[in-house]
Amino acid sequence: MLRKILVTLLALSLALIPMTVNAQAQAYTIGFAVSTLENPFFVTMKDAAEAKAAELGVTLMVLDAQDSAETQASQVEDLITRGVDLMIINPVDSDAIGTSVIACNNASIPVITVTRSSNSGTVVQHLDIDNKEAGKLDAEQLIKDLGGKGKVAILEGFAGSSSAIDREEGFVAALEGSQIEVVASLTANYSREEGATVTEDILQSNPELDAIYAHNDEMALGAVRSVAAAGRSAEIKIYGIDATDDALAAVESGEMAATVQQQPDVQIQIALENAVKYLDGETLEPLVNIPLKLIVKQ
Repeated sequence: MLRKILVTLLALSLALIPMTVNAQAQAYTIGFAVSTLENPFFVTMKDAAEAKAAELGVTLMVLDAQDSAETQASQVEDLITRGVDLMIINPVDSDAIGTSVIACNNASIPVITVTRSSNSGTVVQHLDIDNKEAGKLDAEQLIKDLGGKGKVAILEGFAGSSSAIDREEGFVAALEGSQIEVVASLTANYSREEGATVTEDILQSNPELDAIYAHNDEMALGAVRSVAAAGRSAEIKIYGIDATDDALAAVESGEMAATVQQQPDVQIQIALENAVKYLDGETLEPLVNIPLKLIVKQ
């Protein structure tokens, strides 16, 4: 009787071994090519991605392009060589990344893009905010703050990136019908340092200026620094997008008039959940928009 029980237990244990090996074989590896980890917005996204990957039981490879389209192209090629099951890409440049997306397509590696889209190649899903709506929310608050008239300068993100184009269009369209004049619109590449430098030039060229609208908070915070250094903080209101911790503190202190909150952690969490769903055979919606909220001083 004892021998029969032992044989039965041995058979059961042997039967479980293939199941364990198979489960391990099904574990997914996902590449995450991020534009830059110098921006707190994307640091939040990376941290949330790593936590979510651990929760889902997938291996996540994160590579930082440091805002170089050439570096990002090389990193995507590296992830293709490593044989990742799916690629999540936050493009440095929406035009340049197209070649990398096509390379993924040719390697039969599905691609999901976040925050910035790819202008060529095929992606299974794009997750973003409605960037035109973000620009519109800032414009509506600016019109309200300035009483419908005044002069504003714009700090633009990367030239040609989908987020910069849409944030510009949404803002400018919302100004129509008001007496707000855009006196300058210059790129500062989503950088705090460049935001400060470009703002210095704008201030020198525009002795009369009522507001600065920046396509993201990093540039807005650079503008805060230069406006304060010029002694013009009381006369110039500054608006941004992202609701980073530094920007929220600046809004609360009155250094910034407003920012628009998007949720990078939620965005990447959904991207990873949907990546696993896609790899498991589910069909994804081509576009997911994350809700926005205007943040002003309470």
